Amino acid sequence: MDQLRIGMIGVDGRGGLWHHWHQPKGRSVVVAGADVRQEALDGFVARHGGAPFVTLDYRELLARDDVDAVAVTSPDYCHEEHAVAALEAGKHLFCEKPLAITTEGCDRILEAWRASGKRMMVGFNMRYMNIFRCMWEIARSGVIGEIKAVWVRHFVGYGSDFYYHDWHATRENTTSLLLQKGSHDIDMIHWITGCYAKRVAAFGGLDYFGGEKPNDLTCPECSEKDTCVEAQFGGRR
Repeated sequence: MDQLRIGMIGVDGRGGLWHHWHQPKGRSVVVAGADVRQEALDGFVARHGGAPFVTLDYRELLARDDVDAVAVTSPDYCHEEHAVAALEAGKHLFCEKPLAITTEGCDRILEAWRASGKRMMVGFNMRYMNIFRCMWEIARSGVIGEIKAVWVRHFVGYGSDFYYHDWHATRENTTSLLLQKGSHDIDMIHWITGCYAKRVAAFGGLDYFGGEKPNDLTCPECSEKDTCVEAQFGGRR
């Protein structure tokens, strides 16, 4: 295979990074995109500069013979359906993290992968950041001795004024913040140390992100906008 032909399921948000894979003179080219939003597809076509196949139904993309691999960059709660379908259609798979939002969903994807004989990758992008690659090299060199414990602090406050006012805000769509954001940290612990956790626990609260206030409450309309350190008025919220 001289050039990998990629189809995107989800072309907005994280899927908007498809242009890094679209290298007509290189080893990969994005040939198709599927999304449930027509405006997202319109933007994809305009930015592509070619004539990619686009559809509102991802199944039409999976049925194409000119798609070798599929990148699933849809919302977390869609990963299981899209990833399993891609593998069963005989496509190589890149799936954004988290793999799925339930253990059962992850198992189902892994079973489909084993049966497919195809390659699969999960998008833990922090493995490719220089600071963490440096940590990996130091840990694996043995210069700091045997690692006995790892402590992680992950601040997610900045940007929560818009990030947690969409599908990210509901347990039905993400399971928890520990999975949605903390999966990066857990992956880094596993990767850097070469060990795997037997049990994971976390604690926290909803008060920082507005508690029981409605998710459609935005900064300009909030009565606490003049005192809240999170208040922003130049972005989406």
